[in-house]
Amino acid sequence: MAYHARMLRVKRGSRVGAVVAVLCYGALDLTLQGRYRLAPRGAVTAIGALLLVLLIATYYVKNQRWRRLEWNAMTLCIVAAMILNAANLADVVQDVLFDPETVEPTSLILTSLAIWSANVLVFSLLYWAIDRGGPDARASGSADAADFDFPGYTSTRATAGWQPTFMDYLFLGFTTATAFSPTEAMPLTSRVKGLMVVQSLVSLVTIIIVAARAIGIIPNT
Repeated sequence: MAYHARMLRVKRGSRVGAVVAVLCYGALDLTLQGRYRLAPRGAVTAIGALLLVLLIATYYVKNQRWRRLEWNAMTLCIVAAMILNAANLADVVQDVLFDPETVEPTSLILTSLAIWSANVLVFSLLYWAIDRGGPDARASGSADAADFDFPGYTSTRATAGWQPTFMDYLFLGFTTATAFSPTEAMPLTSRVKGLMVVQSLVSLVTIIIVAARAIGIIPNT
């Protein structure tokens, strides 16, 4: 997952979509009340703030060595957010399966929506960060081999030199969490295939166990 930086003069790939995604991820924590949260209080805010700083610093810093270090740190933050989200899902599933009398449907529905949405955001950020060496490598034309085969690479309707934007990775993350399989961009490498399996599994558990249980207990409340 190391950030790719072979060229001395590296073009900057846009970070606007990634910044918005990080802000949305932080906002999800505000929708959770009581016992259910995406992570311990303050953890999501800290990770989100660090991600924003790293996104901005990585865009403007000129020293390539520091750019690699910052990009690696940002990727680790994204992975940490992904792990925290999965851990929170495990905690909720434990309550649903083994302590159902304590489950409150409104909190459970909000939690399931937040976990599912966070799952989409963090995996979209990770796909955007690692595909072909990262946004700067893609913008500079010094990218590694592609992790995803987007239709835009070969479409006759695409402009010359087409490159995926963050919206393409967000759509990829959304469809993977919704359809549990790729619907547009096909995975080409083992690492992204493994990541898509994990994302689909988190989404599947959230929908089948958590959301279904919440909907099932509403008539009884």
